Amino acid sequence: AAHRIIERLTASPPGTSRHPRSVHIESLNADNWSRWAKAILQIENALYEPSRQDSPETLETIICHPSGLSLLSLVDGEIGGFCLGAPLRLFGHVRGPREDPDLATDDVLYSADTCVDSRFQGQGMGRALKTEQLRGARAGGYRAVTGRNRGGLAQGMWRLNRSLGARAFHIIENDYNDDLTPNLCIYYRINLNP
Repeated sequence: AAHRIIERLTASPPGTSRHPRSVHIESLNADNWSRWAKAILQIENALYEPSRQDSPETLETIICHPSGLSLLSLVDGEIGGFCLGAPLRLFGHVRGPREDPDLATDDVLYSADTCVDSRFQGQGMGRALKTEQLRGARAGGYRAVTGRNRGGLAQGMWRLNRSLGARAFHIIENDYNDDLTPNLCIYYRINLNP
């Protein structure tokens, strides 16, 4: 698996020492999915409301797809976050991708999940994961990355995606099966080729 040191965190999570922690980004795929599955599910369940949580089977399909591009960040050997992606055509059952004119193509990556454990939020880990995913998508021949952000409840992620070039492609109302408001989804696109 690809393995890169991306940075040293100078801010430590509350209750820990002030020493910088070593952060690595690795590929997440069929070879290591079973090792990290439990931690990934725990992080997603802690951060996403039930209407945005994926089943273990869905996560495994995304992570183990041979053309996928999923990553995890390790902080001193412990999972700190992940960023999952696979070809858009796998997501025809999801609003947003289902209406995308590029659904049947093989050169658009759908960024399905980006989660950072609450202990490591606000330290640049989400940005590092998304930046590495975009770099890998460009190197892998993808011409765009798409994804979804829940309006209001995922504003931090929407700001991050905007800073990386995301533009709203479609606003979907009443997308989530819950009583939380606002109940809208921003389907976005990041073009990788100028």
